[in-house]
Amino acid sequence: MSARVLLAFLAAVPALAAPTRFFTLDTPATLAGSRSTGVAVRPDGGLQALPPLVPLATLNEPLAQAMAEDNQGNVYVGTGHPARLYRIGEKGAELLGELEADQITSLVVAPDGSLFATTALPATVVRFRQGKLETVATLAQGNLWDSAFFAGKLVLAAGNPGRLLTLSPKGLELLTEIPDRHARCLASTGGKLIVGTSGKGLILSYDGTNLGVLYDSGFTEIASLAAGANGTVVATALTGDPTLGQKPGEGQPSVSVSTTAPSPETGRFTSEVLLVSPQGAVTTLARFDKELAFTVAWDGPTVLVGTGLEGRLVQVVETVTVQLDTVDAGQITRLGSGGRLVLTQEPVKVLRRRGLPQGTFTSAPLDAGQPAQWGRFAATVSGACRASFRSGNSQEPNDTWSAWSAPTPCAETLANVPQARFLQLKLELGPGEAQVSRVQVAYRQLNLPPQIKELKVFPPGEVYLKSPPPSERIVEVSHPDLVGIFTALEDEKDTQAQLGKRYYRVGFQTVAWKVDDPNGDPLRFDLDIQRQGGEWWPVRQKLESVQLALDTQALADGLYRFRLTATDAPGNPETPEVSSAVSSWFVVDNTPPSLKLRREGDFWVIEAADELSPITLAEYNRDAQSWLPLAPEDGLLDSPRELFCLPVAKGKHVLSVRVVDDHHNRRVVAVEEGP
Repeated sequence: MSARVLLAFLAAVPALAAPTRFFTLDTPATLAGSRSTGVAVRPDGGLQALPPLVPLATLNEPLAQAMAEDNQGNVYVGTGHPARLYRIGEKGAELLGELEADQITSLVVAPDGSLFATTALPATVVRFRQGKLETVATLAQGNLWDSAFFAGKLVLAAGNPGRLLTLSPKGLELLTEIPDRHARCLASTGGKLIVGTSGKGLILSYDGTNLGVLYDSGFTEIASLAAGANGTVVATALTGDPTLGQKPGEGQPSVSVSTTAPSPETGRFTSEVLLVSPQGAVTTLARFDKELAFTVAWDGPTVLVGTGLEGRLVQVVETVTVQLDTVDAGQITRLGSGGRLVLTQEPVKVLRRRGLPQGTFTSAPLDAGQPAQWGRFAATVSGACRASFRSGNSQEPNDTWSAWSAPTPCAETLANVPQARFLQLKLELGPGEAQVSRVQVAYRQLNLPPQIKELKVFPPGEVYLKSPPPSERIVEVSHPDLVGIFTALEDEKDTQAQLGKRYYRVGFQTVAWKVDDPNGDPLRFDLDIQRQGGEWWPVRQKLESVQLALDTQALADGLYRFRLTATDAPGNPETPEVSSAVSSWFVVDNTPPSLKLRREGDFWVIEAADELSPITLAEYNRDAQSWLPLAPEDGLLDSPRELFCLPVAKGKHVLSVRVVDDHHNRRVVAVEEGP
């Protein structure tokens, strides 16, 4: 089938007035969390069907952690409990021999075609050449864990103690000791030998003379290494250790890998995948919080990881982790031939990719944020492709989700599923070469009303502006004494979501609001005011700002409250949703307090009273000197009526008294004071 791009379109539904949106899956990041069986994610974000993993052989063995392939296509597998060597070809599995050891730990094919095996308990080097097995070296202390050819020599990873050895005509010779208990795995690249250790979880670099530390992983073991192009190396780190356990059913020691809980340094993660650059820089590609990343391989620019516990084959594409395949086994222990060769245990099987490409891709759940109507599917498709969908309202698919829709050709496909917040799509590619790129699914949220989170009335006289208003009468930051008013403090085009700087203006009342729209639609507001027991009066309509400072001097004194009405009409002109909320009651008071002074003997008796507001400031001065505070008789300025007593001063003076209520209204009275 030729490539065809379907233009995404959503049929009009009267109940849905929100704009049509699209999920576009066209990069590795947008494909994160997907699960596939035989469908690879390319670095460009496309999908490609792969040949299926077909079993070559199943071995009746308890474990197998060593595998190699020669240039004839023969696959060699080393097992444990007991240590047996198998060759697997087109005719099936052939037992080459049982070694006098507990486990074969590594296999490597030499340039001349001979095969070398390392063992543990005891640690030996065995060569298979011309149909014969021969023990060529034995290590007196410790075990051998891995082998690789470096600088024309066979290098062996040993422990405990940790060291690198080489095989010479004289036997095993020490190359270098390492700063850990075990040299666990090896990879040769760019004239250097990369070494992973167990105990401290180090990545080391060895050039034939000098040994250096590249990275301290925080885990206890570097379990696997794989050399890639341009000198790069990928590694897996986990919490584990090669230890001596018990052979199943017997009392003899055996080799196993023990795993424990994550250490404090690694947090909740059980394993991670690391990339080592040619310059020695190490970065983290992926982390796992449940599975153990046991083995790793390169497939071109993509990293493949074989895991335990679930037996998953995982792709890491530009730090994005996606499932490539699952196998019917407890653990993937080795990968070969760029991931096209897989060794498992529980049970022990060898699988190879072969046959016509064919696979299934399942996306992670796509979250519309709100219940939505799902529309048409769009993609660029080459080859056979069928799509199906399901929907639900839980984050993870479960029994409450709809059943998968019937598979239909990817061309002109509608996501025919019930309205729901989440959608999952499944693509069946093949048989035969098949590729898909730029996947799109259209959706439109059910329109929901705005949510008024807060409607706040501020203290009287407070106003909030991004910049000072054009008035010389503004009093900044501190409370006003007695100043004039200005009448324009709100800008209908000001859509700032945060309050500006605080100023004070007598007679102004600020109200602000916080409103969210579940659909993310633009909002518009109407503001009304009501006097207690009266009707609602409009203050402003079609506001886009989130605050307003109202000049209350046009209102009679009394109790008032605001009503805010929010609408998403700008984004939904046909079927807008509306929400309303009322504020708490607040006082409008534009009348100054009354103030009376009378002399009683050697004291002035001062009475201040306000109808609605408490007195908050009382001061006096004589002869226009500095203002001094007046102390109320009850010791606290907290009520609309206050009484003060002030001693009469000797001589003749002009006594001035002023009081201010909490709405910044003030009254000043001056009297002559004499003998």
